[in-house]
This record gives sequence, C-alpha cells and structure tokens, in this order.
Amino acid sequence: MEFALTQIQEEFKSMAHKFFKEKCSVQELRKFETSEDSYSPAFYKEIADLGFLGLIIPEEYGGTGGSLMDLALVAEEAGWASLPAPFLSTIAYGVIPLLESGSKAQKEELLPQIAEGELIFSGAFSEPQSHYDLRYVTATAPKKDDEYSLSGKKLFVPFAKSADYLLTLARTSSNREGTSEGLTLFLVKSGQPGTRSIPLPSIGPDRLYEVEFQNVSLSDESVLGDVNNGWSLTQKTIQMAAAIQCVEMAGVLRRALEVTNEYVKERKQFNRAIGSYQSVQHRLSDMFTIVEGGRLAAYQAIWRLEKGLPAEKELAIAKAWLCKEGQNVLIGAHQLHGGMGIDLDYPLQFCFRRFKSMQLNLGTAPVHLKKISQSIGRQKITVSDSLAVRA
Repeated sequence: MEFALTQIQEEFKSMAHKFFKEKCSVQELRKFETSEDSYSPAFYKEIADLGFLGLIIPEEYGGTGGSLMDLALVAEEAGWASLPAPFLSTIAYGVIPLLESGSKAQKEELLPQIAEGELIFSGAFSEPQSHYDLRYVTATAPKKDDEYSLSGKKLFVPFAKSADYLLTLARTSSNREGTSEGLTLFLVKSGQPGTRSIPLPSIGPDRLYEVEFQNVSLSDESVLGDVNNGWSLTQKTIQMAAAIQCVEMAGVLRRALEVTNEYVKERKQFNRAIGSYQSVQHRLSDMFTIVEGGRLAAYQAIWRLEKGLPAEKELAIAKAWLCKEGQNVLIGAHQLHGGMGIDLDYPLQFCFRRFKSMQLNLGTAPVHLKKISQSIGRQKITVSDSLAVRA
C-alpha cells in the first residue's frame, strides 16, 4: 500500500474538508438534528452537485469514475464534520451493490439518479434475532404468481423515512434459519402498501427506524443479483459498508483530537496553559497514536478492497481497533475538557454521539476480534513455527 496521497488526492481531500467545515458548523448540525428528517435535502443536493454521490459511479452512468480510495478521502472528511445526511448510506447500500450485481436496466435507471441526488438508499438487514449474523434472518419473501410477498421486521435502518429504496435481505426459499442458503436481496421502494417505518431512539444524530413489511408485493425487477444466492453479495455489501464506516470513524476521532489539542492550548491552570504539562502531552500523544493507527488500518482495508484482494482480516483489525481504542480517545478528550466537553454548543458532544452510534453498527469490537481469531486459526502452521512454539 502507498501511504502517501497524490497531489490530486491532497487537493481533493482539502476541498472536501473545506466544504464540510463550512456547511457543518455546530449551529447547522443542531438545526439538522432537530429537523423532521434529521438532514437538509438542499444540503444533500449540494453534495451531489459537487460530484460526491457519483464519485465511484462510471461516467457511462452519470458519475465521475473515481476510485474507492477517492471515496474514502471524502468519507473521512464527512466523519470529521459529523455529516448528518444519507450520503454514505446511499453509496454503501445503493451504488456499491448496484455496481457489483445490478442488471443493466437497474444500473441505467438508478445510478444516474443517485449521482444527481434524486434518489436515497438505505440498508434493511438487522433483525431482533440477527443483528451481526445475518444467516439468522427470518424475513421471508416467497414467490407466488410471478410476485414475491415480503414480510418481516428490520431494525436500525438509517434514514428509512427519507429513503426511496431499501436494500432488504429476505429468505426466498424454505431453508432453515441459520444458513446462508436461500437468501435474496431486494430493492424495495419506500411507501409501498404494507410498509411501515417507526422511529427508534438513538444516541447518534442519524435517525434510525424499525421497518415492518407486511405482504409487500415485489416483482422480478426488484431482485438484486441472483434469487436464493444473495449471501455472497450481502457479505460484499456489508464489508464495503464497514470499510467506509471505519474511515468515517477515523475522521470523527481526528476531529475530537484536534478540538482537544486546541482547547488545552487555551485553557489555563496555575497561570499556565494545561497543554504545557507533560501528563497532558502524554495523554494527547496516546490519543494521536490511536487515531493514526486506526486511520491507517482503515485505509489498508480500503486499499485491499479496491485492488480486489481479500480484506476480511484487515477490515476486522480496523473496526476492532477503532471501536475498542477509539473509545479511549473520546474518554481522554472529555477528561481534558472537563465539563466543557458536553456543552451542546461545542463540537465534542457531536463527535462522541456519532462515534458511539457507529461503534455499535456493523459489528462491535468483540465481533471483529472473533473474526481475527478465526482467521489466525485458519492459518497453516509450518514446521519452523511449530518448533518455535516448542522452544
């Protein structure tokens, strides 16, 4: 992996940072959070006009044909700004699966509208009994008379009320629960008869919903990929979504560190800025190490995915590190701020709540630590390794 950015990428990252910094002030963030949809449709259109929504969409479908690494740079700055918009959910649950397995007709119809900011996508995967292991999905969509009938309950669906399409995982065959067989991905239009969205309380600024499907009629055109063989696409989609979220988390932690660094330079105790004390400097150094380690791990996973290389272990390392050690960054930031950190007119509380929401999404630290242990267990032990263990 090449750690240095190209000059074009540096300029692109700087432009994204300037845009989000200007548009996502604390006052604007509070305004977005208290609005009906918890984001601004006008601001979302501005994101589209800058080309961010069409960044990885090929030019033939109205995009700019950028790379996954380019998207990661924008995602990091969006995390830094605590961006309250369905931007990354549309990329993760709309653009990426459509590019991966969408039919020509689906791509030609949907991708140009996404690039223009006219369509919003979200993912409906989690259920009460299958949050981190989607093989236990119980939502069903049996086919009868050329139509599928979708029924089931989905949890923690971001921006469900605002989304035009919900990427939904359901069981289309009679295979038992706990197996990856017989699962299919559907593009479900919001507002169809039999669909109901219920707001869920959330610590984060993004609005989450419980979505209930009751005999929702779906045609063959709603299927994404192959019927009864949706597990592979589901894994790829969740993997890409988690990788993008890791970069976003790194941006959130970077903002918390920067805010804290500025604060300790101004806050005085015993006629000295508290940042001049060695103990504070050591604490900030530890926080910086965590942020940079998590950021590099996240970009390593993104790079491998972009190159088409296996990235399950690298992604698990990034998510586990950011979830587990990132918490210490926020704790350190709040301790160095004292009571100032929870002030609603201060950005640190947005960082904390945003981070906590992402920490619980797409796998917690224990979930990903288990994946790392499993990947280690699958590695072959050579003769030299075994001798080293005995020695």
